[in-house]
Amino acid sequence: MQQGPLGARRADQSGYVLHFQLASNGARRACSLTIHADSAGEAARIFRENWTEIESMARDGVSSGTVGSASVSLAMS
Repeated sequence: MQQGPLGARRADQSGYVLHFQLASNGARRACSLTIHADSAGEAARIFRENWTEIESMARDGVSSGTVGSASVSLAMS
């Protein structure tokens, strides 16, 4: 089960932070992603359009144990 972002919040100059949950092995993981965009609407659009890649990278990190409470930086081109 996936849940879309509840809303984008401005993160100073670094972009908009979107929060989502990821279900993994019967447990939920709280995740956040900072997207550099001109507006909250644009950040949400980018998130939705790239959800498949975002989810895949997040799941890979969780299953390999490389993602704990540390920040993860994703670059999409």
